[in-house]
Parts: sequence; structure tokens; C-alpha cells
Amino acid sequence: MCVKKTFRYLISFLICCLLAQPSLAQQETTVKTLPFSEVALYPEHSAPATVISLNEPVVSAQIRARVLKIPVRVGDQVEAGALLAELDCADYQLATKSSNARLEALDARIALAKRRVARTESLLEKQSISEEALDERQADLAVLQADLRAAQAELEVAKLNQSRCQVVSPFRALVVERQSSVGNYADNGHPLVKITDLEKLEVSAQVFTQDATYLGSIDKLYFEQAGQRYRLKLRSIVPTINSVTRNQEVRLVFERESALPGAAGKLYWRDVRPHVPANLLVKRDGQLGVFIVRDGRAQFIATPNAQAGRASPVDLPILTPLVVGGHLGLRDAEQIDLMGDS
Repeated sequence: MCVKKTFRYLISFLICCLLAQPSLAQQETTVKTLPFSEVALYPEHSAPATVISLNEPVVSAQIRARVLKIPVRVGDQVEAGALLAELDCADYQLATKSSNARLEALDARIALAKRRVARTESLLEKQSISEEALDERQADLAVLQADLRAAQAELEVAKLNQSRCQVVSPFRALVVERQSSVGNYADNGHPLVKITDLEKLEVSAQVFTQDATYLGSIDKLYFEQAGQRYRLKLRSIVPTINSVTRNQEVRLVFERESALPGAAGKLYWRDVRPHVPANLLVKRDGQLGVFIVRDGRAQFIATPNAQAGRASPVDLPILTPLVVGGHLGLRDAEQIDLMGDS
């Protein structure tokens, strides 16, 4: 009986001790905090990219003629208007001379026809000739004037064909391939030289869809190839998603210097969103997130789309006090004691 009473007294004593010391029941966890701005990371991202020329034509003959000269070789860089090939122009030079001669003959005939019309009009005023004669002279003049316009058009065609004997580059270009040889007979449309435009260049890159959505807010974009970086500007985000890779294509243009067409490298950019370091991420209720301090208690902030072991963007004010020590065993709404506070 004495033992039972003693046991009851002991239990009562322990309960009283616990009630008398609430700090034992609500023990505070000591943590360390820093402003988000002091730990925030702005990671650099990359994506595979390739330099693409918008113009890669095969320059062809526009007349039928024998190839006399192809002065360029594969790998040559040529300026706009530079000679790529020369064709035999003898036939077209003769056509130009023939058209000029026909024009001279028509000019003489038109001058004679005009004098005839003038004489006929004079005779008609004296009533020495019929009106039908005047109509006939005027019709002859009209026919000759129509022939003159046709001859002028033929001369323009002859001159145009003669100008096509010199095949020139339409822009500053790189010679990629010679597709004909000296001595070949080139028909209209016969390929001569394949070139690549060195001015109209774009960079094509494949980026994750979630990165493409905010890429337009990045002011510093670079293409890196062979250790050299080139400044870029975003031109377009292609509004389609690759069904296999789930990536989106973006097109960019060079701001100043450019890499050579066909160059393969990487698109680089630095994220403008502040990221939480991976070591500060903890999992609670199946979600990754971080702890902040609010009103003396820990508050868990989930970070959607976060991945374990990688820094993650968090939508928090940059001066938010972030728990950087003691967070591993911390619970949401737990009362905390800041490290260093008295």
C-alpha cells in the first residue's frame, strides 16, 4: 500500500514539474538566417546551337552558252558583285548589234512616214488628195511606231542576256561548291556555283520549354564556339514543341561579329531569377522547398518544379530571411530561436 502511494506521489510530482516548466514542452529550435540576397544564385544555362545561313543558293546560268571561266574555288569568300563565272557572249553581242541596226532602220522609216503624213495633210487642205490617202499614211506611221517599240523591247532583252554572260555573286558569300567546269555548255538553269550568304545569319538553338518562356527577358545572350563568344539578340521563339525532345526552337541574330555558317556550339545565358542553393532545399509532405522566418516561427515555402540536388528559382522578396542553418529537422510553424540572439 505504501509503495502504491509513493508511486502516485512521484507521478504527481513529475506532472507538476512539467507544468511548471513550459519551455520544456515547447522547446525552441536554434537556426541561422541570412537575407535571400546573400545566398541567391543566378546560374548560367546552355543549349545546343548552330549557325544557319538564310541564303544558300546554287547560282545558275540564265542563258544558253559555253562556260569560259570560273575564277572562284571552294572556300573563297567573295564580295557582292564579284565574278563567279563567265559565259561565251558572242551570240548575244551579235543579237544586240542586230537589234540596234533594226532600230536605226525603223527610225529612218518613221522619219519618212512622218514627212509623207505632213505632205498628205498639206495636199488635203488644198483638196488635191482624198482623206482615205491621209488615213493610209497615218496607219503606215502607226505600224512603224509599233514596230519600233517591239524592236526597243528586243534590244533590252538582248542587252539583258548580254549582261547575264557575267555571273556575279548577289551578296557577300562563301563558295561552297563548283558545280560546272570550263568548257561545259550551260543551258538556262544549269548550276554553276553553290554559295552561302555570310551576312544573313541566324543562330538556331533548342531549349527547354520552361526556359523559352522567359528567354525574352534576358538581355545578355551568347553563342560560344571554339572558345569564342559572340553577343546575340533574340529574334523569335518558334511557337511549336518538338514531339520527341519536348524542346522549343529559338532563333537569334548576331549583334556585331558573327561566327561562320554551319558552326556548332552552345547558346549561353545567365538566369535573371534568384535561385535557392540546392543544399537549402528540404522535403516536407512530398514537396521540396525552403524555410523562412515569419513572426518568430519557421514557415515552409514550397518551390514548384524544383529538383533535388539543383538550385531552384523561388518567388520571394530578395530581403526575406532565409533559414540557412538548422533547417534539416525543422518543421512548419515551429517556434525558433535565431542563432546569436540573447
